[in-house]
Amino acid sequence: MGSNSEKDADKFFIELLGLQKTRSFTVPSDLMEKFFGLNLDQPAIRYGNNNLNFEVFITENMEKAKDVFTHTCIIIDNRDDFLNKAISLGFPTIKVPRKASDSYYLFVKDLFENLYEIKEK
Repeated sequence: MGSNSEKDADKFFIELLGLQKTRSFTVPSDLMEKFFGLNLDQPAIRYGNNNLNFEVFITENMEKAKDVFTHTCIIIDNRDDFLNKAISLGFPTIKVPRKASDSYYLFVKDLFENLYEIKEK
């Protein structure tokens, strides 16, 4: 995942998802070149809990995610509460009713415009 700033990443991963910041580190340019074809030292933060971990690259620029299809699916206990919290924190949400059902599809974007599908247990 990517984020424009540590502040934006904290807002999504700590405030919305309730994860903890577990590690801050820099991926050296030689590894970044091998992994992603980018020759730069890249700051990163790991957020997680016992069940879930994300490594987030901090870009410190204004670019946004460009891939509109790739997304992460997160399964939570209460999707309605999550939706209300995401809206109150200002995250873009996509709520689409399911056909022949009272249920809905839910996607939320972080401030980098990474896409997350939110499902309920």
